[in-house]
Amino acid sequence: MYKVHSWCPKLASALSSARCRRPVALALVLALLGSLALAPAGAAAAPPNSPFGDPRASGFDGDSSGQTRPRSCENLTSLRLPETAITSASVNSTGTFQPPPGSFPAGPLTGLPAFCRVTLTVQPQINIEVWLPLAPKWNGRFQAVGGGGYAGSISFGALATALQGGYATASTDTGHSATQQPGGSFGLTASGQLNWQFIIDFASRSEHEMTVQAKAILEAFYGQTARYSYWNGCSTGGRQGLMEAQRFPEDYDGILAGAPAINWPEFIPAEFWPQLVMLQKHDFVSQCKFNAVNAAAVAACDGLDGVVDGVIDDPRLCHFDPGSLVGTTTPCGETFTATDADVVRAIWQGPRGPNGEFLWYGLEPGASFAGLANTVDSSDGIPFPIATDWIKYFLLRNPSWDWHTATYPQFVQWFHESVAEFSDVIGTNDPNLWAFRGHGGKLIIWHGWADQLIFPRGTINYYERLEQVMGGERSTQEFARLFMAPGVGHCGGGAGPNPVDPFSAVVNWVEHHQAPDTLLATNAVESRPLCPYPLEARYTDQGSAMDAANFVCRPVSSASDDKHDKD
Repeated sequence: MYKVHSWCPKLASALSSARCRRPVALALVLALLGSLALAPAGAAAAPPNSPFGDPRASGFDGDSSGQTRPRSCENLTSLRLPETAITSASVNSTGTFQPPPGSFPAGPLTGLPAFCRVTLTVQPQINIEVWLPLAPKWNGRFQAVGGGGYAGSISFGALATALQGGYATASTDTGHSATQQPGGSFGLTASGQLNWQFIIDFASRSEHEMTVQAKAILEAFYGQTARYSYWNGCSTGGRQGLMEAQRFPEDYDGILAGAPAINWPEFIPAEFWPQLVMLQKHDFVSQCKFNAVNAAAVAACDGLDGVVDGVIDDPRLCHFDPGSLVGTTTPCGETFTATDADVVRAIWQGPRGPNGEFLWYGLEPGASFAGLANTVDSSDGIPFPIATDWIKYFLLRNPSWDWHTATYPQFVQWFHESVAEFSDVIGTNDPNLWAFRGHGGKLIIWHGWADQLIFPRGTINYYERLEQVMGGERSTQEFARLFMAPGVGHCGGGAGPNPVDPFSAVVNWVEHHQAPDTLLATNAVESRPLCPYPLEARYTDQGSAMDAANFVCRPVSSASDDKHDKD
């Protein structure tokens, strides 16, 4: 263990007490470490024109307290940072970058401006990449990009996108290698004990260390600090952004958190629920049957918002009963059975305890079953590996566990153990964002209603608790807004219009104090405004129903009748 944990009294037992595992105090120590970063003094390159205005207008170029002497790219390897080794620093002016083997995307990234690529490692093995566009391409801002799943790799594609936008940018593998420790296997030591160092690095420490070290490198290279700092991520990247807001509220001025993997100890076990339901009912429903169910649900509930466009606008208003399909034949020639209907009801309802008590949310009508309820055929299922890895490595500590042996009582026990053991470490569901708000931070969360992997009502649950803590709906919307995207899948895709550049809305809010009243969403056939929760877009009955200009944001009070919210 590194000194970040040195105050814990049970250090020798790998942080075996729950109190030691709490990383809350990490914020204090890591902030102190960040303040020790050394960088020398000097002048800076001018940022180019930007659609959001020139940061120098707010003192970017004239604040001598934020200026140091610029270093060359190659000289950055001599920069001394706490518990950090800068392993390489070189200029890439080819316009192309080939990610290392095993990375995603695998192919070359093209159309890149010339940049200084810096690689570094924070002890024990948090790998970080910092990409710095050469002057005058830098827009004066810093954008950190998040990861996905259990991470374990650098987000090269997101780095390239940020770089092309003029941002200095950074990404981390979160402290382990997905090629050497695939999936959730990093959570166990060779002796079969929880690897708390790696777990905490993945959950929170790596993101903050990346932020602190990247800002120090940026300042050393440009000779001044970034005027604004932003986080941009979806799924695990969305969770990472909210972790920053909760634990390290001064790291970022603006955060975009898409489909955030918050409530991790609850929703990850819940991702296994669909397979458990089919296993226990001895009915692995085919994807053809699942598709027929979703088609019938969309047909029944599509028009509830006044527009028929192949999308369920608010699944909470959809009360389609899959039992209505019993005895019908699917396009694949299969007969839909009463047991099939029971499976679908249980998957939509979500995990329940032995007395029917609510544990967590389920998939929404219209969301694909192929992610969490995938099947080979009628004889076996294909569980989502993030969920089975969580049970295998983090809860059972048994890499040889066979998911086919799981039972309902075991699942309920695992669910409660997951919440008790890991909420403080990776729950990322603290609604107290007063410090982030006091720092002037702005937060946009968005989530697709048809997300097939992360249950959107968990995000709504968090936002409603945020409103309770932060002074109500109006007070919360002064710094944080949630946008639900009908028909949109996990981080994008699906039948519904997808958000168009929500990150720019964060930047505009931070730098021009213009809170987004809507986010534009489009696909090949239509556009829609996404409204700040709890408002929803409704057609005005004038003009084309395929044009966002003909919609207004209105409250939909009947959505509160949702039976899930009452459980």
